[in-house]
Amino acid sequence: MSPASTLTSESRMYERTLHQILLVLRRIKCLTYCAVLITLTTLILYLVREHIADCRELYNQPQHQLSLNKHSNVELGKPGFDATVEALPPAPRERRGDRCEKRSIIFTKTHKTGSSTITNILLRYGETAGLSQLLYSYPSSTEYRSLADFKLMAGRHVADIFSQHAMYNDEFLTAHIRGNPIRFTILRSPVSQFISAYSFFNKTKHYPANTFEESIKAFLRAHSQYLTKTWFCKNCQNLVNSNAIDMGFRMEGYVKSPNREDYLSEFISAADKKWDLVLITEHFDLSLVLLKRRLCLHTEDILYLKSLERIKRDTVEEPYTLARIGEIQHIDQALYDHFNATFWREVGNEEGIMEELAEFQQLNKAVQSFCVQGSKRGYHGTYENVLAPRARDNFQCLAMNTRCLPFAQHLEARDDIAVTEEQRQELRDQDNDPDSLSYDQLVSLPKDSHLLELVYRSRLKN
Repeated sequence: MSPASTLTSESRMYERTLHQILLVLRRIKCLTYCAVLITLTTLILYLVREHIADCRELYNQPQHQLSLNKHSNVELGKPGFDATVEALPPAPRERRGDRCEKRSIIFTKTHKTGSSTITNILLRYGETAGLSQLLYSYPSSTEYRSLADFKLMAGRHVADIFSQHAMYNDEFLTAHIRGNPIRFTILRSPVSQFISAYSFFNKTKHYPANTFEESIKAFLRAHSQYLTKTWFCKNCQNLVNSNAIDMGFRMEGYVKSPNREDYLSEFISAADKKWDLVLITEHFDLSLVLLKRRLCLHTEDILYLKSLERIKRDTVEEPYTLARIGEIQHIDQALYDHFNATFWREVGNEEGIMEELAEFQQLNKAVQSFCVQGSKRGYHGTYENVLAPRARDNFQCLAMNTRCLPFAQHLEARDDIAVTEEQRQELRDQDNDPDSLSYDQLVSLPKDSHLLELVYRSRLKN
């Protein structure tokens, strides 16, 4: 056989082999397409089946468990804030935790920590749960610092809940709160708390300067001997180490002590035993979920509206100034460091709390969108909420949007037996804010307004 014919035969063999390989590859490709198609079809059938099952389940559930997916734009705190609400989770599972126990409540209200939101929650909870509040005589004031019998409303000297501003007095509160109360409070990082309080309480008027930070520097220079040679601090009320003072710490005892660090350590150790729970402002929503579990509350009990955000945010930039603030806030810093650590230990012992936190934040955002339609300039240079028309006859929306002092004063006017009908009428005449709870609304509106159910239904209609 010639070389040419041999080459031709080999070429044909290679061609046949290549052809067979191509046929195999085509079959494999076809089989791959078929497998993908079968997989996709199976997945689609599974999703359709699940969707039908969900629809059947939703049909058999009460309205407040329906899932919603409409979006809404509202202004929260400041114009232009986008409160886009995505599909809501199913009705919240009321996970109470292993240490849930219905008890009376003593809340130590601290300054510029978000404590007013918690007081609002406790005032609403008292109304919906039929629990009494230990209140001051009408009309109360935020200026109260020490507790005394003569400051309390007439006709009620023992109650279920205390959540007002006062310097902590364990003997007094134990005598006036029923049963074995749970004690809790909230702390904030002392540097940011100082800056917020300095701005809110307008301390710049005492230390005028070209900038906010220069005013703080002037304040710090004026108090260079504070906590070293003196415990007196002019213009420091509600500002310097105020959280420790709210919890009963005595600055005079600290400065006069021969061993100040031991004095501080003993106070923190005693506080750790006295307060059952200390929340942290920087983790506010997580704190509320933890509080819910401790107090056996429902999700609706801890809902809140974002409000009173500063229109102009004053800041401090220089590291040296921030460090000096930390030094003058030495007592609060030690307190915060200790209880921040205990907070995370508490969280670490709570199964599923992060999932519950995500659900709560989603629901609270939807509630904000339901209740609020805009904002306006309000109290102390802040934005206040403008309620949607549908929210102005809903107790929960109105109550959540009412500042603590007027809320407490309305409760005092209703419950203080020393208040005359003339005084109540004067209060009615002052109730001219449609976005805040009035006296007549407090008295007449149903307290259990099923807010979450209304939120779900409104989304369904849209």
